[in-house]
Amino acid sequence: MSARDTVATARPTTPSPRIVEIEGLRGIALTLVVLFHLFGNGRVSGGVDVFLVISAFLLARSILRKAQREEGARLAQHFAGVAGRLVPPAAVVLITVGAATLALLPPLTHEQNLREIIASALYFENWELIASQLSYGAAGPETSPLQHFWSLSVQGQFFLVWPFVTVVLVWVARRVGRSPLSVVVITTTILTALSAAFAIQLTAVDQPVAYFNTFSRFWELGLGALLGLTLHRIPLTSHTRAAVAWLGLALVISSGFLVDGGQLFPGPWTLWPVIGTLLVLLGSGSTSAHGPAPLLNTAFLRFFARISYPLYLWHWPLLIFYLQVRDYSRLGWAGALFVFALSVLLAWLTHRLIEVPIAALRKRVSTPKLLAVPVALTLLIVVPALIALAVDDAKRQAQLQAASQPSPDHIGAQALYQKPPAEFSSSVDIVPDASVAFDDLPSIYAQKCIQNYRSEPGMDKVLVCGSDVTSPSKTVIMTGGSHAQHWYPAMAAIAEQENWALIVIDKDGCRLSQTDPSDGISSCESWTESALQKIISLAPDAVFTVATETASPEAEHEFIADAQVEAWRALTDRGIPMVAVRDTPRFSFRVPECLQENDPGSTEGCGIDRADTYSDVSPFFERSDIPDLVSHIDLSDSFCTDTRCEAIVGNVLVYRDDDHMTATYARTLAPAIRDALVAAMPSLF
Repeated sequence: MSARDTVATARPTTPSPRIVEIEGLRGIALTLVVLFHLFGNGRVSGGVDVFLVISAFLLARSILRKAQREEGARLAQHFAGVAGRLVPPAAVVLITVGAATLALLPPLTHEQNLREIIASALYFENWELIASQLSYGAAGPETSPLQHFWSLSVQGQFFLVWPFVTVVLVWVARRVGRSPLSVVVITTTILTALSAAFAIQLTAVDQPVAYFNTFSRFWELGLGALLGLTLHRIPLTSHTRAAVAWLGLALVISSGFLVDGGQLFPGPWTLWPVIGTLLVLLGSGSTSAHGPAPLLNTAFLRFFARISYPLYLWHWPLLIFYLQVRDYSRLGWAGALFVFALSVLLAWLTHRLIEVPIAALRKRVSTPKLLAVPVALTLLIVVPALIALAVDDAKRQAQLQAASQPSPDHIGAQALYQKPPAEFSSSVDIVPDASVAFDDLPSIYAQKCIQNYRSEPGMDKVLVCGSDVTSPSKTVIMTGGSHAQHWYPAMAAIAEQENWALIVIDKDGCRLSQTDPSDGISSCESWTESALQKIISLAPDAVFTVATETASPEAEHEFIADAQVEAWRALTDRGIPMVAVRDTPRFSFRVPECLQENDPGSTEGCGIDRADTYSDVSPFFERSDIPDLVSHIDLSDSFCTDTRCEAIVGNVLVYRDDDHMTATYARTLAPAIRDALVAAMPSLF
């Protein structure tokens, strides 16, 4: 045993150009991501967290070294090198996804996928996912073919911002006469601690948002950066490094099997793969024959390390498009093996035909020319996508405008409500078209006064959508979640006729409930308490809300939650009368997508049996604890016949997704709901 194996020694400050453990670990991590996506039944491997730590580890030590040189950090050269590595392979995948979207997916999904192509190309896909796919009742496919770009976006944002932060900190350190390393380390430590605290808080109240949020993910990058900055000052024997590297590798590989990262990350459990990664990095460079370097340097792992980035890029869209084309909800083993094999093939071709030539190009051309390649590719993606979005938006607005115009052949609910039914032609196109139905929202949403359904700090603040009626005959407040607000077009038409002040106080996803019966929206209870006080202070003539919740894949029978009755009593005890409308049908699928997947003109299979969503009698009449000042109206016959609830009624598409009305159909309900209100609460008229 040599002296260097038994004596703790500090590492040299100059890193090896190739660290076997890092290259092998990166290959294992990203390959684990792919394997868990394909074979893991929804579990998260922790490989992305490894990927983030390694990226920050390498960048932080490299940028600090460059920033301390007399010639500065040469940021243009740095960005050209990073963009040259990352952008070309990603551009090929994004272009392929765009073409596949137009060729294989229904038009309803095109707008969202185009937005995500732009977001992915510009490295803000994680924020796009938070704004769209995590929005209440998000449109489009269940899972985006570009969702995996969220981690690349977090990495890209770090790669863009951190060099500037480092250069500024080095300049400050020199101005105040301090060591640049100490200033960068102290600043990174503070930012990492703040991010960790934010991640814990946000994960507790809104884990899906925390999962994609750059600021709740920064602590992983920060820990990687701190180790990169201080690794050369940590003295360990070669045998100790070998031991901690093996321990770290065990933590990384076991993470996906033992920790459900999809539900727990980026909270404290994320330390499992993060600490594992840090230990492997800490133990890298061991001269001991007992370390993991020989394993990580095998030809098999070197191959997957080389193709790990394009493999990560390709596997997810291939998976999503395979499920879409085959109309599967999940992969079987045969499908998973097929997608994996195709992903490996495309990754290898991308490496050979794109990554290798670009790497050679970096050695031969100037920085401006090298930077021109990723910039040109990004513009090639973003500009056509923006044009396509603009064209699509103009077409969509024209279709929605046409749908909003009264038509004798588009009578909607009157085909069921009016007795005898009005005559109308069945040979005209339905409105709104299924491709734009999701955007057929009540106009109240354009005022941005409906509180977001999420639970981050401030999301329990009560917002009020006021009325511009100066001398109203009555004041009516609508509340109770989106299933109350999708009646707004009909109620607004009545309010205009009767000169009411129609006020909306609402939070998406939250029924008016004294306790929180909502599914995971932790801010509903506190919002409801404040909303009740606000409603009481306004002393309305009536409060319009939704009464029941119809049966759905999540609820076997139509019901009324006890917590709703408690909230109703809080208002009626103050003398405020209420009218509670029976809920609308709920489907196990998105109706517009169903219509687009069927043959043109056919609605077969896009309706449900009435008994699948409605009880024989409204649960309102089966409860004895309903306050006397609560009236009930039941318009279920304006959605369903005695046996069926169809997707199209009177040439109008009824549903914008799986359980919300289109605004177009809601407008056709105005006569029906007016008659019901006159009967239930004549004091309003």
